[in-house]
Amino acid sequence: MSDLLLRGIDETLKKQLQANANRHGRSLSDEAIDLLRQSLVRQQDLNSSAGQRLRTILGEEKLSGEEIDAIAAFRHAPDREPPRFE
Repeated sequence: MSDLLLRGIDETLKKQLQANANRHGRSLSDEAIDLLRQSLVRQQDLNSSAGQRLRTILGEEKLSGEEIDAIAAFRHAPDREPPRFE
């Protein structure tokens, strides 16, 4: 692992980060790493299609023919009436 030194962080931001770290039971460094990681994942998600995100989740898993047929049937089924709450 390598180190990263952040300079010029205002005191308010550091206090917020420390409060988050305390709330999550982590060190200040671990909290910063987690927030950076989350931010990068969100950014990557914005730049990828739904299919690419699904492939990331599924990895090498493949849908069976039965699963593909079930998805196709669902996609072509007529919309159902929304429930009525009376």
